Amino acid sequence: MQTDTQGALPAEPVRLKPGTLTRLMWAGWLVFAIALATKLAVWPNKHSVFPVYHAAVQAWLAGDSPYEKVADLDLFRYPPPSLWLFIPFGVLDLRLGGALWGVCSTLLVLAGLVRLRQCALPGALGWSDVRMSLFLLVGLAVSGRGLWNAQANGMLGGLIFLSVAELVRNRPWRSGLAMAWALLLKPTMLSLPMLLAAWRPAWGVRLVAMLAAVVVVTGLLAPRESQHLWQKWVEHGKDSAGERRAAFRDAWTLGLTVADLALPGQDYPPLETPYARWYYPAIPGACAFLALGTGWWLTRWMDPGAAACLLASLGTCWMLLFGPAIEHPTYLLAAPWLAWAMVSHKEAGRLAWTGLLAGVIGATLGFVAGGLKANPWFPPLSAAMPVAIGLLTVWLVAWGLEQKKA
Repeated sequence: MQTDTQGALPAEPVRLKPGTLTRLMWAGWLVFAIALATKLAVWPNKHSVFPVYHAAVQAWLAGDSPYEKVADLDLFRYPPPSLWLFIPFGVLDLRLGGALWGVCSTLLVLAGLVRLRQCALPGALGWSDVRMSLFLLVGLAVSGRGLWNAQANGMLGGLIFLSVAELVRNRPWRSGLAMAWALLLKPTMLSLPMLLAAWRPAWGVRLVAMLAAVVVVTGLLAPRESQHLWQKWVEHGKDSAGERRAAFRDAWTLGLTVADLALPGQDYPPLETPYARWYYPAIPGACAFLALGTGWWLTRWMDPGAAACLLASLGTCWMLLFGPAIEHPTYLLAAPWLAWAMVSHKEAGRLAWTGLLAGVIGATLGFVAGGLKANPWFPPLSAAMPVAIGLLTVWLVAWGLEQKKA
């Protein structure tokens, strides 16, 4: 691997004085955090998932199972160790806990974006005030919906972004710990750390060690309940395996939408039907090997920071297109990569337009139309975000090829 690369990233983050536009975007993030906290405090049960987490913590502290359905709330779907992430907010009043959860999730995502820019994103230290403010704007637009409904995607995304940044800074144990907590919050995003571990096996070993440590420590804190909780979570996973909802937004949604537009009137399966075509289950596996091979090939000419960003973004693209239970709020995980493609789109040569278009679709429709359902007036609406991720994937490969030429 090339080590003496022009524009190589520093081991320590560089603090630059923000310009006027950047300061305005900082204020925009602050206004968003205040608005989210106010909404969760005044209307704690309206368009919010936090009551599910709050009820799970309350049930657990009362000696009951957090995996039982409470009233009309959705089921708690996260592994037992994740309860420790929810406890600081779940022990509070629903309104106060929700407001604090919203603020902390927003700040964690923002911290992850800033850390990536300081430590990892290629060329980001030389961005102008306009480009930096655009990066923060696109990041807020893409992640806004995932934060607004108080899902765990904010906490998940922040942990992943910080993990990648710490990996670039050559702090593998910190990186492994952050990624371990992310995996224990949502194991379905396994594809991303698997790609990074294939590139850095030593980091993968540390990740496994940190996963084991967190599971053991959290289990020892409540030894009598630990085994029972894991059994209940596994049972819940079996019951919901293969489940699809019409709100899912992945490659399957994109395929059905395009097919219906190309050949309307055919007997296509509903969006909630799980992979009704025999050939689809083989596609994610083939694309996983393609992403791995492409990542390995392209990163041979890159410095470690650029390689980590490319592999993390490719893993995120695969996860959003083929991972289970992908909804519009889940696209928060692509916020830094879509913002990067938008700001640095010209670095992909002739395919620069793919990065620009991916950022526009992700930022605009992801925030404005993310909660709308497909309708006769605009059928492609349900496929908008998968299209953005497809364009991002093309831009990433084109960007990698340009780095090879350089």
